Amino acid sequence: MDWRTGNITPIFKKGSRSSAENYRPVSLTSQLSKVIESIIRDEVVQHLDRHNLIRDSQHGFRPGRSCTSNLLEFFDKVTEEINEKGNVDVIFLDFAKAFDKMPHKRLIAKLQAHGIDGPVMDCIVASW
Repeated sequence: MDWRTGNITPIFKKGSRSSAENYRPVSLTSQLSKVIESIIRDEVVQHLDRHNLIRDSQHGFRPGRSCTSNLLEFFDKVTEEINEKGNVDVIFLDFAKAFDKMPHKRLIAKLQAHGIDGPVMDCIVASW
């Protein structure tokens, strides 16, 4: 068995059970795969942190940060601007399935530009 192989299982979300669009695919992977992915993720994040390649404004997938911490930080900045009689314009965008639509060649180029290549890159690319 290939440790990167996962079993795709449809999980019901809501609505009619007879409509395929009301299910989301969940990939059930082996424990070994999860351990290896965790090690690779930790190494990549440490590399990016060590070389200051992640902006402080990045909240997703960072320890001690979340959508909530991002929203609170944003709210603090807006409140401060309003208190100082400034103007605030806000535009909200929802990038549904953003990773699925991102050109993988561009992501590979970005990772390589940040010094991530070799066996780590091979593992990342092999998981797609």
